[in-house]
Amino acid sequence: MRAASRGAPPVMIPLTAAAGPVFSPFDAEGQKRFEAEFEKAVAKFPPERRKAALLAALHAAQDVLGWLPEAAMAYVGFRLDVPPARVREVATFYAMYRLQPTGRHHVEICNSISCWALGSERLFEHCERKLGIRRGEKTKDGKFSLGEVPCLAACGGAPALLVDNYRYAENVSPEKLDALLEELAREGR
Repeated sequence: MRAASRGAPPVMIPLTAAAGPVFSPFDAEGQKRFEAEFEKAVAKFPPERRKAALLAALHAAQDVLGWLPEAAMAYVGFRLDVPPARVREVATFYAMYRLQPTGRHHVEICNSISCWALGSERLFEHCERKLGIRRGEKTKDGKFSLGEVPCLAACGGAPALLVDNYRYAENVSPEKLDALLEELAREGR
């Protein structure tokens, strides 16, 4: 991308730019895992609609790598023939995609009004003390990272949290959070 001259608008990647050949960001084992999930995602759509598998393909890449680096977004775009700018738009729009490296276990606490009113700030403070990190950081050993998510649709079970995009907990107290963190620390994932 060219730098914009003084006063000129920045040069953006055109949405019609073709996805060029890119290298896979995965190691051999990760490539196998990605391929299996990618093929499942693409098979759900007719061939002329394969681009509709973009969200699932981004999830597959994130599940393998733990986050979505630019190389993974470019690779997914290339595989689906989706322009790189469009892939980035999608990845940056949804809170479920992590654009920075995270810990092996990424704990996200809901910060919606219901969760806030029922104690999510207390959970953040407790987690920050227990792990020694703040929101957006990861522990020195790389085991945990902490983030916030705008809404988990759990108003009736607030406060809620999400671990690694798939494990969901409601009515979380500091004691339940301690038990969850201890369990995650024991997992060899």
